[in-house]
Amino acid sequence: MKVLLLSLIKEYLSLFPEETDRQKNVIQYLNTHIDKEIIDWNNFDGHVVVGGFIYAKKERKFLCLYHKDLKMYLYPGGHIDSRDNTILEAVKREIEEETGLTNLKSCILQNNPFIPIDIDTHIISYNNRLQLPSHYHFEFRYLFLIDEIVDIQIEEKELSAYKWICMKELREDKNYGFIAKKLQVLLSEEDNE
Repeated sequence: MKVLLLSLIKEYLSLFPEETDRQKNVIQYLNTHIDKEIIDWNNFDGHVVVGGFIYAKKERKFLCLYHKDLKMYLYPGGHIDSRDNTILEAVKREIEEETGLTNLKSCILQNNPFIPIDIDTHIISYNNRLQLPSHYHFEFRYLFLIDEIVDIQIEEKELSAYKWICMKELREDKNYGFIAKKLQVLLSEEDNE
């Protein structure tokens, strides 16, 4: 997994060279940890996770899920399991587990579906329910398209609600920051195809 992720980061940076400094932490992390550690969610140095933005083309809205532990709306995603053969398989599994969605069209960069649309490093605060210390998430983010808004079957252990939000709401949410601009560019390119 580590070799694959480093290769993906290299391809990602060929598309987004302005993010070289932004990706130094994840590269350093991958170079100093073994495969088993990078997906072990009990590794409190941090671990690699996946996320998937779901965009309903007809309504031009994104799916957000309310996470009980983090007390905020987020896009679907989570931890990579040892049974996941690829990072893309992991993100699709997480989306299906959290939403029930399965018929997703991937936004593909450079004809390689494994290249994420974004890679983000962020800290996860202490989790009271699971009593987990704060730690880093090195998140590989993907964009998936659906034709129109559908009912979602949320996973109720970690999630309590969902909503569909427009690009303006996404841009105004401090939790989305950098990614909102990138999503807007990618979706305008998608519309032009």
